Amino acid sequence: MRRGIQAVLLGVLSVAALCLGYGGVEVTGTFNNLGGLNQKLGSLNYARGGTGRFTYRSPMWWFGGHGGEHVGPVTLGGSGALAHYANHADSLKSELAAVRASFEVGFPYNPNQRAWVRPCIEFGASGLLVYAQTLGGQSKWWFAAWSLGAMPGVELMGTLPTSSESFIGLFVKAGYAIPLSGPSWFGDNEPPRFSHRGFVLQMGLRFGKSAYQTDGDLPEY
Repeated sequence: MRRGIQAVLLGVLSVAALCLGYGGVEVTGTFNNLGGLNQKLGSLNYARGGTGRFTYRSPMWWFGGHGGEHVGPVTLGGSGALAHYANHADSLKSELAAVRASFEVGFPYNPNQRAWVRPCIEFGASGLLVYAQTLGGQSKWWFAAWSLGAMPGVELMGTLPTSSESFIGLFVKAGYAIPLSGPSWFGDNEPPRFSHRGFVLQMGLRFGKSAYQTDGDLPEY
């Protein structure tokens, strides 16, 4: 299942790079406090005679991709990512799966042809599923949540041309996730409580059909 999702994701990215201005793959680390999740799973474990603790911790790593295009002086684009973790204590095991999708507006500044600095802001939605069961499988619980949020940030990118009409680049972006709505939980009673607020660090590989232009490259009229 996971390999199928990865294949579809890479296919979408390839199409994005050919049809849009740029696309790529990325790894994202979110630095939010998962203490409430560990506390909830720990209480379920203790209620069944266990003494161990759960150790979900930041950063939470997401794997995904993105695509975008220049529209006048700004960039418009989108991204998506998946995350999956498993953890266990002495009488309980659990899994965490998450998905997110976002729309981004950027304001690139090109000091030269090989680099840019890009203040940007993302607006997106995320979903989270937490599943737990006793090691023998006698009891099971699940909790799910969705939320809306924004992430202002700044991106740095360096590129190398691969032809007269294409480039490949490396980028790093730092931002801060701000919840706008939620998380709204459903599933079993008394869900875990923790915030999606926190610092975000993203890095990845980017490629495109044409390099961006600096002010010096713009045609004269």
